[in-house]
Amino acid sequence: MHTGDSVKAATSYPRFLARLKANGMMQQSALVFASTMVLSVGGFVFHAIASRRLGVAEYGTLYALISAFTLAALPAGLFAPVIVRFAAEFRALHDDRHIRGLAISLARGFGAIGVTYIAIAAIFALPIAHFLHVPAWSVPLVGVLAAIGLASGAGRSLVQGTQSFGTFAGSAATEGVMKVVGLVAFTAVGWGLIGGILGFMVGSICGFAFVGIRLLRYYRRVEPAEVRYDWRRIAGASGASAAIAIAGAFIGSADVVLVKHFFDPALAGVYAAASLVGKIPLYFVGFIPTVLLPQATDRHARGERTRGVLIASLGMFAVFSAGSLVVFKFFGAIVLHALVGNKFDAALGLLVPYSGAMILLALTSALASYGIATHRLAFSIPLVLGAMATLGAIAVYHPTLAAVAHIWVVGNGLTALVVAGFLAVQGLRDDRARLRA
Repeated sequence: MHTGDSVKAATSYPRFLARLKANGMMQQSALVFASTMVLSVGGFVFHAIASRRLGVAEYGTLYALISAFTLAALPAGLFAPVIVRFAAEFRALHDDRHIRGLAISLARGFGAIGVTYIAIAAIFALPIAHFLHVPAWSVPLVGVLAAIGLASGAGRSLVQGTQSFGTFAGSAATEGVMKVVGLVAFTAVGWGLIGGILGFMVGSICGFAFVGIRLLRYYRRVEPAEVRYDWRRIAGASGASAAIAIAGAFIGSADVVLVKHFFDPALAGVYAAASLVGKIPLYFVGFIPTVLLPQATDRHARGERTRGVLIASLGMFAVFSAGSLVVFKFFGAIVLHALVGNKFDAALGLLVPYSGAMILLALTSALASYGIATHRLAFSIPLVLGAMATLGAIAVYHPTLAAVAHIWVVGNGLTALVVAGFLAVQGLRDDRARLRA
């Protein structure tokens, strides 16, 4: 680099920051970060109150039903990148007609899925309830909740793509606050499990209503234009992201559903507490893929080496992960009591292995994000297969809760190794191809 280039590079960064401030990007980022933190903190407060008011067995049931809801809402996460991309392209073209058309097609598509969920939950309420060992009346409620969650997720993806970050933030914050308000109100009048479900539903309804009202205000007078989808191209472009979303949903929620099926209510409640607390490290290391993806993408696009970014990211990951494990090892009881009280002390021995499994899940997510950034996508199928194999191992062998947690650690560890291996092999092939060229 010449001296003039160095001076230009040194002065361009402050100018870049100035442009960010002028465009409001820094304020928007702060707004979204604050609102998602409200949503996350609201979730933890919700579970802290529910665990104390419902007791071990009923809380285990509530947590299993919420985990089932998370799995059912997976389609919203799978299609989120596609929705954001379409909405962003239409916004860049100032094409409000196609944004309105996109909103209508999303309402129809996800509305149909939601109605299907409700119908399935109503028709198969008894067998589903028997499998999960939950009251039959709770299954249709979860079907309704899943339908609302799908609509809310699609709406947020749409406003994210149009850069309506105020609406996005308002929806997330409203959901986080109102689920706590709903829970407190319903359980205060003596409604136990149904109060927990309805409280969670109140948050989802309010978050969706915030988005829906804003979208109606923006686009109700706009004539819609039909949006045409190239599903083959969409599937090809979104396959890797879908693999991450599927594996994350399976690993993050399906184990709770299986434990609820195989173990008695009290033990399922203990495992639910361990799952809630053990997921805390995900919030500390979850920012790493967010930072890694754009930086690796930028360097890859310019033909530069990307390993330095990966190594630096993994170094930060190791520091945060080690700190989390130390906290759970020596101060786990304090964290557990702060979140769920002292009725769940049997979960204390599960915190270190479960949090270790979640750290390995976060590592896999970081590696997969690096693969997407560098167009090394061979990891996708092994990632999903690894998640399914781990769940299959739990379904076959589950003598104790500790065994389930340790299978989780081994399965997530092997999945991370396999993903890393595929990335390494594909990286070597790419290097050899560049050398031959």
